[in-house]
Amino acid sequence: MTNKKLFVIFTIIMDMNADIEEQLKEISEHDSMESFRCVYYHYYNRLFSQALYYLNNNPDYAQEVVSDVFIAIWQSRKVLDKVSNPDSYFFIALKHAASRYIEKNYKKQTELLTENLPDYHASNTSTDTDLLDRELQDKYKAALEKLPPRCAEVFRLIREEHKKYSEVAEILGISTKTVDNQMNKAVRILYRELKENLFSVFF
Repeated sequence: MTNKKLFVIFTIIMDMNADIEEQLKEISEHDSMESFRCVYYHYYNRLFSQALYYLNNNPDYAQEVVSDVFIAIWQSRKVLDKVSNPDSYFFIALKHAASRYIEKNYKKQTELLTENLPDYHASNTSTDTDLLDRELQDKYKAALEKLPPRCAEVFRLIREEHKKYSEVAEILGISTKTVDNQMNKAVRILYRELKENLFSVFF
């Protein structure tokens, strides 16, 4: 690509950014819905693509996170006139929103992970998938060993023996609230140990 073409592209980008800054100013100072729609259509596809990257190509999650970004931006619109780099502002907002979404849903994702772990004892083959399954099982077992004894016992009874909270409370002579607290503790620890594998089981 010649220097002349690069200069033309750079000029176009700068003009677009200047226009977006004007739109943000209109939103900030006049609550302009028309300007907000312009900004929305300008950024939506790019933010959605990046959200897919953060959320393992799940379009439902990505759509929800991008919607959260635009809602948050509208709610804080009075500060938009101070934004000097719109691209950076929007993509940093997206990164934070994706991080919050993952953190907010970690309990559900960890429970799904432990419920859907593959059983490599059921197969004697050695395909790439089977090797990955064994690796995941090994990580899961190592994570379980990091649970405190009572915490591990509660988790085993609920997840492996499918006991109800009330049944576990009766077996162990503790309250259902204590059972719930121990399960939450187990999930937090397992999330920390297995978070890199949260999506690999499902997609």
